[in-house]
Amino acid sequence: MRLLAALLLLCAFTTVSCGGAGSGDSVTVLGSWTGAEGEAFRAMLSGFEKSSGIHVDYTGTRDARAVLASELHDGTPPDTAVLANPGDLRTYAAAGELKPVAGTAEGIGGDLTSATGPGGARRPYGIVVKAAVKGLIWYDPRTLPAQTRGRLAQPIGSFDDLAKIASGAASKPWCLGLADTSNSGWPGTDWIEDVLLHESGPAVYDQWVAGTLAWTSDPVRKAWQKFGSIVAGTRSGTDAVLLTGYGKAGAPMFTSPPGCLFDHAGSFITSFYGQNPGRPQAGRDYDFLPFPGGQAVEIGGDLLGMFRDTPAARKLVAYLTTAKAQETWIERPGSGAFSLNRSVPPKDYPDPLSRRIAQTLASATTVRFDGSDSMPTVMAAAFDHAVLEYVADPTPRRLDTILASLDKVRRTTRFAS
Repeated sequence: MRLLAALLLLCAFTTVSCGGAGSGDSVTVLGSWTGAEGEAFRAMLSGFEKSSGIHVDYTGTRDARAVLASELHDGTPPDTAVLANPGDLRTYAAAGELKPVAGTAEGIGGDLTSATGPGGARRPYGIVVKAAVKGLIWYDPRTLPAQTRGRLAQPIGSFDDLAKIASGAASKPWCLGLADTSNSGWPGTDWIEDVLLHESGPAVYDQWVAGTLAWTSDPVRKAWQKFGSIVAGTRSGTDAVLLTGYGKAGAPMFTSPPGCLFDHAGSFITSFYGQNPGRPQAGRDYDFLPFPGGQAVEIGGDLLGMFRDTPAARKLVAYLTTAKAQETWIERPGSGAFSLNRSVPPKDYPDPLSRRIAQTLASATTVRFDGSDSMPTVMAAAFDHAVLEYVADPTPRRLDTILASLDKVRRTTRFAS
């Protein structure tokens, strides 16, 4: 009886269930998800355990990237691990640390997780467990002039068209905050990436991300200049932009009178909007439109790679991409998770706003990962820092110096494909 009680207590306090068919197999997962995200992922893992009989040992920590590097150095990697970004996936694949996975490239975005391995062959080396849709333009419909609301109801052809609509609603219409406790500057890189992807097309974007297109090239320079026009269109001034957290940048949309009218942010921003006074509600207090300029979508994604090729690990990787597993996460209200599995229809999302975002993703003809997330770490860090420098002094002469410096980093950095 004491042994039974001890086993029951063990099952109650472990991170995953003790159920299943009892095959004796197990698989380890290292991830960055804790709190509510961790609970959502554990629910996915629980479904896998029940259907496969394979036990999952999940370790969730905010230091997952450092822990993974340490375990790889010691020769004791987990079977599978959540990767910080596509750049890490490419680096680990090129070094032979990651094992290729089969049958995961189909779906929205195609071969987003393909990389070049040690032998030179390009194969899928991971899966996107969940995605965030970036490049959305948010606004409070109640504070916009009727004429502006009418123009937003029509398709917007380009960034320049959007800029004209925004400037017609207010002389300085844009919300913007670049501060982040761990990585300031990235909201500005999102702007530049979106402009380049939509204005110059995916081929140019891919060359830039791969390090084969110079930062001083005309398409990249023009993207920076258009970001500069956004900086000039903020009411708060450059000092406030540098010091304002990205999650608080859109808060002035909800004040009376509003302090700004338009916020460029990913699907995850809604959790921050809901924390403002009065608890703004989707549809009534805020809405979005896709980034103008064609059916291209930029995403952020949480990836999972396989570091030990075992039957249990392969089964887990295959399961996590299924509609059943994906729906476990996306159906949770407020999860902010979006699936790249085309078998998960937009109607399965829990509210009208998330359904519309899912439809934007599903109807995209081009899907690309966040550019800086896809670059080597040293290049991405230089990009973030360069954005902060440019905002502090958004002059043509300063931009020339910044782009030349970034190009120097590009030429001395090894890009994994």
